[in-house]
Order: sequence, then C-alpha cells, then structure tokens
Amino acid sequence: MTIVIPKQLRSLEFTELTLVELNDIDVDRLLPNLWELVVKQGRMSSAPKDADDYGRYLGALAANERLEGFDDEHGMKVLDGWLRSSIVRIGAKGRARSGTQMDYIQPLTIASYRAGLPKTRRHRHAHTLIYHLLIERLKLFGFEAPEKNLRLALEKAVGAGVKIGVDGQWVPEYDGRTDIDINALLSLYFLEEFTPLGAREASYGFRSSVVPGATRGLAGDLLDYLVAYGGRLTPSAFVDRFAALVSLRLFQLPLRVARATRHVLNTGRHSEDMRDDADVANPLELYCDFTRVRGSASDELARQCVLRDLEIMSGFMPDRLLLRSLREAALSTLRKRGEEIRNLPMPDSLVAMVGLREDLRINTYADIRIQEIEAETEENGTDEDLEFIASVRDSEALSIEQLTTLLVEGLSSTALKNQVGWFSSTGGIKKPYGLITGSPNSRRSWRYAPSDDLMYALLLVCFTTAQGPGVRLRSRMPIVELLKVLRDRFGILIDRPPAAFDSVDNRAAAAANLEAFKRRLRLLGCFDGLSDDFSAQYVRNPLETE
Repeated sequence: MTIVIPKQLRSLEFTELTLVELNDIDVDRLLPNLWELVVKQGRMSSAPKDADDYGRYLGALAANERLEGFDDEHGMKVLDGWLRSSIVRIGAKGRARSGTQMDYIQPLTIASYRAGLPKTRRHRHAHTLIYHLLIERLKLFGFEAPEKNLRLALEKAVGAGVKIGVDGQWVPEYDGRTDIDINALLSLYFLEEFTPLGAREASYGFRSSVVPGATRGLAGDLLDYLVAYGGRLTPSAFVDRFAALVSLRLFQLPLRVARATRHVLNTGRHSEDMRDDADVANPLELYCDFTRVRGSASDELARQCVLRDLEIMSGFMPDRLLLRSLREAALSTLRKRGEEIRNLPMPDSLVAMVGLREDLRINTYADIRIQEIEAETEENGTDEDLEFIASVRDSEALSIEQLTTLLVEGLSSTALKNQVGWFSSTGGIKKPYGLITGSPNSRRSWRYAPSDDLMYALLLVCFTTAQGPGVRLRSRMPIVELLKVLRDRFGILIDRPPAAFDSVDNRAAAAANLEAFKRRLRLLGCFDGLSDDFSAQYVRNPLETE
C-alpha cells in the first residue's frame, strides 16, 4: 500500500516537541562543533570547500619543519596511517558516496574546531541544543557571563597546550611550550594547515522543553562533570567520558518526551516528568544487566526492557504526527489563539494542543489536508490505496485523527527507520561507551548492558553534587546510596526489576545482577565490601583509586 503524502506534509521534523531530529547520529563527530560553539559563544564557521583534498593537507604536514622523517615515501605512508587512525576521520563524499573526504578531526583538544569540520547536517540539532542548555544552566546559577565561564571550564578540561587568538577570529594553535600527548600535538600541527574561516551565529529555536527534567539533567551532568573533573583527567580520558554522558542523555531524551506525550494524550494533564522541578526522578527504569550470561534471567530482563522502549518509540511516531498536525491547524485556523498556544512553555503548550482535538475548525483543517492526500493518491496511487483512504474517512474517528492515520501510513517506513537509527546510535551499539549491546542488525538481540567506559563515566558523575555555582565532589558513598543515585538521576535499575516486569523470578534475577555489579566495581578497584552487611558496603570514586 502506498498512501501518497503531498510534499508540504512529508516533513517528520517537529523539534519544538522532540528538541532534536530523530535520526542516526555520531556523538564523537559533533564534539568539535560543540567545542566551537563554546569558544565562539554560539557562533560557527562554514565547512571548508576542499575537504576532499586530504592529500594536500597530508603533504603540507609532512613538510612541516617541526616534523622529521616523514618527507619521503615511507614516511608519508607512516604519517598517513597515523593521521587516519588517531587524528582525522575519513568518510564517503556526498549522498552518492562517490569518493572520500575528511569528515571530522578527532576532538582530542579544544582546537579541533579549526578545520571547520564536520558539516553539521547530521548533528540533528543536538550540538546547538547542548550548548544552549549549558548556557541556560549557568544563567540559572546566577553567572553574569555564562559564555565566558563555560569557555574557561572547557579550556581547563581540553585546552592544554592550546593558545586561542583574539575574539572575532578565535584561531587556535600550539603554544610551543606545554608538554602534551603526542596525538594531541600531531593534531595541533595538522590543524594549523587549515585556514580559519569567518564565523556566523548558529541559530536554534529552543524555547523550553516538554520534559524539563530531561534537559536539565543533560546540562547538569555535563556541567558537574566539566567542573569537577576538567583538568583532573587527561584530555583524552575527559573527552571519552564526556561523549559517554552526552550519548546516554541524548538516548533518554526522546523516550522521556514520548512517555510524557502519551500521558497528556491519554489524560489531558501534565505528567510528573513535565514538572519544572529539580526533584523529579528519572522515570525510565532502564534495567541494565551486569551478569553478561546470555540467556540468563537478568539478561532476558534487560532485553525485554529494550523491546519495551523500542515499542514506546514506535508509538511516539503517530503521537508526534498528531501533535504537529494540531499545532499547524491551530496556527492556520485559530491564528491569535494558535500563536498564544505556541508561545506557552512547552509542557503547557502540549496540554493546550491536545485540548484542541475536538475543535470544529481544527477538524475542518484536517478534512482539507485529507482531500489533498486523496487527490495526490488518485494521481499516483492504486485503487487499494483509495479504498484504504475511504475506509479511514468512513470511520468514527475525529478528522484530525484520520489525518494522522493517513500520515502514519504514508510516512511510517521512513520515520520508524530514522527513530531506530537514533535509538541504536545514541545507545552506542557501535561505540566503546555504549549502553546497548547486541548485533546492530538484530533488534531482538539488543539489551541494556553498559560498557566499562559508560559505567566509569556514570560513577564519576554520581560522586558529584551541584552546590550553587560549584560542585561538591565526594570520595565515598554507601552502595545502597549509589544504586539510588543511578535510579533517580539516570533511570538505571540494577538491584530490582522495572515495575511492569516485577515478579518473584525477576527479583531473583536482579539480586544476582547486583552481585555481578559488585564484581564489576571490584574490577574497577572502587568497591569496599569487606562485610556481608549491605548497609556497610561502600563504593569509592574511581578517580580516587588511580
């Protein structure tokens, strides 16, 4: 069946609700542009036009007088291999994927933005969202110059050996004296071959979040980590854990939006997660397996949780199409009232939009759009398609709901593919800091099983507590408290099953999982469990064990 959707109705983007475009994303790839936004205070440069001329940049670096032994054929091969493995990522060129080009520079230092890479189209607005959330968080704490303070904190974390030029040009280069990691030094030399380009304001229409707890948590985690550990970890270690935190929070964001949206559609009221309250607990209940025994009860529970969340994301697709149609109908037919609703804080705007479902003018608008779909399908579809449209129109559903049904039928294959792409990529299934493990091409094999890199990053943040503009760093806490922080702050369950899967067998599985988690902590060197008394078992900040 092919319901033909007119071009003006084909967009799947509704970032006022989702905040990001739900499609596959590479977190490592967006970090250079995030560094740039921080340094340039919300501005970004255009991408270079010669990203496909890697050979010229390689040759220029080999000829650099500060490098020795790379100017012959063998040296060039060694330098090329070094760059490709550690400094620059080479990708396919264009949508046709004809040829190759430099995709991005690894974010080893704050200077990685100098190349103007990568192009931002595949960041799905995540880089600008993160930047604006960080700035808003600093403003909330009363910083008079949040942009300046954010830049200083980032320079402390990943700016060793980098001298940034005057504002307006922001040209980063090696300071010539600081001892830094050899890969970072080579990266700086390579970046100096790029001519800096002019910067422009990076626009992003973020007003507010439908789930303030999710966006506040994202900014809070990153700022706490940045302030507490910037300068205490090596830049490469800092970046690895920073990427892990970004990836996890981006993974959780649409899940929390989807749950809140479904609650409003069902009840017409705000959910708990829509409260603008710092004390709202993360509601996701991501049961994570640490036994690593394939087919065990704990492993199966972690797999079922992934399937549950994939189902939530699948249901979110028609919900967001309905809400987008309501928003467009309100702006078109209600005009002043529609603008008033659009300008409300997103939690209130969402509730108000849902309250318009039975409005006559909204449904008249939907009837017109259905007629456009029918006309397009008559021209390019089949008799079976037209029969389906007729059956939808004959149903007792509201016209706005009929429109949503047709949009889902016409757009679902692309929308669901894109949503799964977001789910798997932010879930880190191909990354060392992944939350999800399994075969990338087999969703039924996916389970929540955090990698050591992700677990290390989470532990570091669990030992931080925001105190006004600063962060208090703890060195030790009872394991029972750590489990609560993981549950309330990150929605991660270890010692208990999610409420929907509660049973005697699953409680036993979770108890075994807790013992496996303790073994993992021992391997990380941060578990003090000399007593069998659960209340006397402690976890140390992993940084204090090094």
